[in-house]
Amino acid sequence: MNQSAKNKPILFIKVAIFLGILILLVLALAFIWLWQSPVTAEVEVVATTPAFSRSGTPTPIPTALFPTATPPAGEIEPTTTPSATYTPAGPTATPTQTATPTPTPTPTLNLASCNASGCGAKAAALPPAILTPDLFLRETPAVRRVCPECPHNEVFSDRELTALLAADRSTLARLRQIALSQEAYQLAPGVVYIVFNNVHHLVIDLKESGYTLRNIIPPASARGTLITPSYCMSPDSLVVTTADYHGLNGSNKTETGRDVFFHLGRAALYQRNGRFNIDVIRTRPAWDKTTIAWGGGPIFMWQGRYNYNPEREWFDRENLEHYRTTRWAKLTAAISKDRKYLFISTSYGLSLKEHTQNLLDLGQKWGIQVDRAMRFDGSESAYIAIRLGDYMVPVLNLEEPLIVNCFAVERSQ
Repeated sequence: MNQSAKNKPILFIKVAIFLGILILLVLALAFIWLWQSPVTAEVEVVATTPAFSRSGTPTPIPTALFPTATPPAGEIEPTTTPSATYTPAGPTATPTQTATPTPTPTPTLNLASCNASGCGAKAAALPPAILTPDLFLRETPAVRRVCPECPHNEVFSDRELTALLAADRSTLARLRQIALSQEAYQLAPGVVYIVFNNVHHLVIDLKESGYTLRNIIPPASARGTLITPSYCMSPDSLVVTTADYHGLNGSNKTETGRDVFFHLGRAALYQRNGRFNIDVIRTRPAWDKTTIAWGGGPIFMWQGRYNYNPEREWFDRENLEHYRTTRWAKLTAAISKDRKYLFISTSYGLSLKEHTQNLLDLGQKWGIQVDRAMRFDGSESAYIAIRLGDYMVPVLNLEEPLIVNCFAVERSQ
């Protein structure tokens, strides 16, 4: 009994010490966990900061990266895009309208004085370029497509249209000479055609007068009625090109104010308040203020560098991938930063990124900051015809396509 009584205090002390150590260990672990939690959260916030704003506008690139030369086209991958059939769930699903950049002063150019090396005094004499397959230049008279179901030209008879397109041998030789000369060929004051490194360009001074820009769409009841480019020709035609894709699902409005369709998820070349722009028009009030628009897309140049689909336009994934990767003929519209110059361009054999670099290089030669660009329809639908004397001459060696509307330049009356 006495020995047992002596052992009880010792056992009690051991148990108390063990419990004390256990409590201290638990408190220490709790303190460590509480101390580390804020640090972990901070790291997670930094790691998930998005590279783009909600509107899809890319983070500006510091101009110091490219102090003297044209910026390289860049390597911005395509963004995830809703399908063409996607419908916003409500007002909160509508993206924010992108702000139009402030114009910056650039020289007023006499485009007729330009060549592949520069304009005016900077236009050094150049030898003729070498004809290559990638120029895809027409060398035989164009043949009109037979399309009995297509609407007929409202000005010319079929016989007159055939004669207008049947360029003779000397006119085709003239086209070849112009295309290889590396010189700008003036179609009207402020409207020139030039081939720069195998890419055909129409450059338009948007501040000039003497011409009219038109979006020609047949007055048919069914939107997307197919026509041939010859439907769009008139005695005053200077340029006729393809514009929107089959279906005519982009934002399109004619120069007469005819509102054909408004798409809040695709880009357009448009004029509003007397100023041209390329962007996705997001709201009906903004659309109602436009005076003319040609739908297309997606945008592939943004802030003067290659950036494919920065506004997350509503095309299905298959089409987006095709528009980005195809080297077949492509037709595009681009605009300068000051919104003074418009480029309508077509190339064959180039990737979209290489096509972008060609636009930037030509702009740099001429002192023009090319800012934004978007696609029009292309592949077998690509088409550009220019006025050469009594003829409208398609410059690409392609069959006359079936299209839905035209971008056209005409002499002003």
